[in-house]
Amino acid sequence: MALITNILCPVDFSTFSRNALDHAAAIARWYDATVTALHVLPPVTALVPATGEGLYPPLVFSDDDLRQFRDELDAFARQSGVAHIVSEVVQGSVAREIVRRATELPADLLVMGTHGRSGFDRLMLGSITETLLHKAPCPVLTVPAHAPDASPVSAPFTRVLCAVDFSPGSLRALALAESLAGEAAANLNVIHVLEPVSVFEPVAVAPDGLPVSGERLRAARHRLEELVKPDTRAFADVNETVAAGKPYQEILRAATEQRSDLIVLGVPGRHLAGFGSTTTHVVHEAECPVLTVQA
Repeated sequence: MALITNILCPVDFSTFSRNALDHAAAIARWYDATVTALHVLPPVTALVPATGEGLYPPLVFSDDDLRQFRDELDAFARQSGVAHIVSEVVQGSVAREIVRRATELPADLLVMGTHGRSGFDRLMLGSITETLLHKAPCPVLTVPAHAPDASPVSAPFTRVLCAVDFSPGSLRALALAESLAGEAAANLNVIHVLEPVSVFEPVAVAPDGLPVSGERLRAARHRLEELVKPDTRAFADVNETVAAGKPYQEILRAATEQRSDLIVLGVPGRHLAGFGSTTTHVVHEAECPVLTVQA
């Protein structure tokens, strides 16, 4: 069973963070968890007049400013309707403060909103997102702006798709996906994507019609079946799929076809190409929330 007691949700008052906070609240209601809504005020540097040189030191917000931001955050957070919610306003580097607070709580889950295909919202631009996906001390749930509204009464996720490449990160992701699916008696689809093989190898046809090695296909199917725990099969409807092609394309295709309301996948280390070719594409392009689990 997934143990989720503390959820951290960065908020910038946008519709994107509203959507993320609603999902955080739905998860909190299901697990009777506490949500911490965090607003980070990044350092502000002002230019000196044309007659001067250099920059003014970073502006520091007064106690009155912080109280005003906190009041606004309280009002924003109360709209979520979750029983246990805490509002916090801090100053500093956005990514650093989010990671610091997630570590201190400690958070079991970090939930943040994104624009989706057009890029991350202004709170989560570029390297900040990559930093959080790699350095957050807990799984990270990204919620695209076009994701369906979170249900206030039912289980937060009922159709879970977990991508497995047999790396340590993806095995940790599978363990979490199994726990979430078992907790909600959900449908769990586990997918492994094979790269198409050379035309000189003996081939079989994958479910999507692409040629792959027959031996690799059988081995992958067998390994997927062995990975899923019997306890999970007792509480969740489990299906295994082996596809062939570009991993991120097949993951997104499966999520669309299966009408998944959650994609779970592992995040490899910075030195691995998988982050750029798979995780980034899935997080940016998915129609549903994506839960990433660090290696």
